[in-house]
Amino acid sequence: MAEAHERRRVLLGVTGSIAAYKAVELARILVSWGYEVRVVMTQSGQQFVTPTTFQAVTGQPVTTSLWDDTELQTIGHIQLADWADVVVIAPATADSIARLVAGFADTPLHAICLATKAPLLIAPAMNVNMYEHPSTQENIQILRKRGVHFVDPGDGALACGWNGTGRLSEPHEIFYHIRRALSPQDFAGKRVLITTGPTREPLDPVRFLSNRSSGKMGVALAREAFRRGAEVTVVHGPISVKLPESVAAFGVETAQQMFEETMELAFPSETDPPHVIIMAAAVSDYRIKDVAKSKIKKTKSKVVPQLELKENPDILAELGKKRGSKVHPVLVGFAVETGEVDDLLNEVRKKLETKNADLIVGNFAQDALDQDTNRVWIVDRSGRQEEIATSYKSRIANKILDAALRF
Repeated sequence: MAEAHERRRVLLGVTGSIAAYKAVELARILVSWGYEVRVVMTQSGQQFVTPTTFQAVTGQPVTTSLWDDTELQTIGHIQLADWADVVVIAPATADSIARLVAGFADTPLHAICLATKAPLLIAPAMNVNMYEHPSTQENIQILRKRGVHFVDPGDGALACGWNGTGRLSEPHEIFYHIRRALSPQDFAGKRVLITTGPTREPLDPVRFLSNRSSGKMGVALAREAFRRGAEVTVVHGPISVKLPESVAAFGVETAQQMFEETMELAFPSETDPPHVIIMAAAVSDYRIKDVAKSKIKKTKSKVVPQLELKENPDILAELGKKRGSKVHPVLVGFAVETGEVDDLLNEVRKKLETKNADLIVGNFAQDALDQDTNRVWIVDRSGRQEEIATSYKSRIANKILDAALRF
């Protein structure tokens, strides 16, 4: 569900594109998360999806005209302009974008856009040639300079038969941007680097050593940091959970690969380092010393192959060592245990000291691995300790981000 401090009133504008059907799914997602949604449709938008469909999904009447009885009695477009916490146009055609630039107010949607003080978020959808046309690109730049936010279209096969840029971004991606527009931007201007997921250490071309990490905690951290305005980069092992497309993602397999990628991103040679690094990945402590070049097979002698292990790099410790006594980047690590609370907290405090970290998040394997929820203890280098009862990982993520902001 939406965070308690998020604003929740979304006005969704739908214009005349075949991608209008995706706006129905977007409305459904918003409603399922507890947002209030009102829909305004242009006449051409109604040729693709009926107002009745949106009314059924949102439970609210749909605005389609400046001249219906309700509009005339209450000046409805002004009321909606004042009501909205964010105005989203998805899909937005080339024509609707051009009308916004010119300041037209001949439809309820464009009149609302002129009258509202709420943020405006636009998700374009059109033929690739129309999107790349200098007029459209100039109009987009004009609106960006006016403070309008955009969810860039994707690449691929278009309904018109062309292939290229112009596909409406997927509903979940637009949803992430809506949440960002509705939330306090306390991470604006900050760069956050997150690692997540398991690593896989090959035994042979077929098998590997790994663990039960799903990457959900790290993905929740990435989503929430992005919502709060951060520029987010993620280094991840094999995961199935989707990250926002606006997050820079680097996929790896082994602990050594994660170490190399993370160190390069943490201490870049030509740009400033991240403000915060969160090591949420479940990195394998060991790898096979000599990986077999072909599949290890059973033998008639029933002799079990002996696997010699080699220690992997300790990424958090290496980050702490390279940072030294500097204040930034803020280093956040995780400790997963299977014993008692006292054992967990002892390990957390030990890691704070030995890894030169600022925060360690302690949790139990049974509470965390491959779960949608988690229960954690957050301990910082000053000794401050906070227990977060079992909750969705999005809430846990925000508590961790809150703690990181204190440094």
